[in-house]
Amino acid sequence: MRRLPGPHFSSVFFLTAGLAGQGLTEPTLFAQDLRVSAGTIEDRRTTGRFFAGLEIELKLTGDDLADAKAARVVLKKAVDETGRDLLPERKGDEDFKSVSGSDLKLSLKNPARGASAVKEISGEVQLFVPTRDPAAIVTVDRILSRMDKPIESPALKAQQIGVRLVSPKVYKAGAKKREAELDKEMEKHKEEVKKEAGDDKTAEALMALVKGFAGMMGDVGDNDLIIETKDDQKRILEVLVVGPKGDTIDSQGSMSSGDVRILKFSEKLPADAKLRFLLQTRKSVVAAPFALTNVPLP
Repeated sequence: MRRLPGPHFSSVFFLTAGLAGQGLTEPTLFAQDLRVSAGTIEDRRTTGRFFAGLEIELKLTGDDLADAKAARVVLKKAVDETGRDLLPERKGDEDFKSVSGSDLKLSLKNPARGASAVKEISGEVQLFVPTRDPAAIVTVDRILSRMDKPIESPALKAQQIGVRLVSPKVYKAGAKKREAELDKEMEKHKEEVKKEAGDDKTAEALMALVKGFAGMMGDVGDNDLIIETKDDQKRILEVLVVGPKGDTIDSQGSMSSGDVRILKFSEKLPADAKLRFLLQTRKSVVAAPFALTNVPLP
């Protein structure tokens, strides 16, 4: 597997712009006990480009949440009482998010000025439950001995995933090359960013944000773990470092951009540390259709 170049401008920009990643094929399993209700609603009916919109919190309850690690919403319909379509212009699937708080947020377009309720919000909630499929959990042992070379894992290869661990020393050595590649990408997308932002000043601010984030991605410590992946189907939902008994070794934080993930650690990892990948598979995702009607607006 070729070495990946690090932070990509297009990946970081689209993250900033709010585009969601594309998921795997639709799940074929359905949740047995998952209920969806409306929670907090934030209505920002303004004419501004970046802060206008409607946010509705979805509260999740039910036994199916017990083993779920993440959830997402696939919206099919959202209209206010005047009939205005509230679905976002970009209708890509939402990314999976942790369900530790048992709630999700929907970002919709502005309702009509005179609307006092959302007539209907419908779609389905998808839960990621890795324990439902043995193929959804892949563990790689002795990770410190696998630096700067591709990881040989039949389980990952079977799901068309490539992984390479990069030592901090090698990653730092490639900083200038990554910076040059980023500048080239930014120049290539310059006009696209201006069109998306609406004016030069906002475009410059967005590009400065991208440069700043890329700088953060380049700031790695000697104990940090840099993971390069080739995952075209976006199956990887979470990467954990675990000890020999399977206990999680918590990081001090993490960053990701494009195909690169960085897990930060204050101390050197033990020699027998392992990587655990949680992967989205057809059998590990269950779906629950929902429909909310006549949701009052504040």
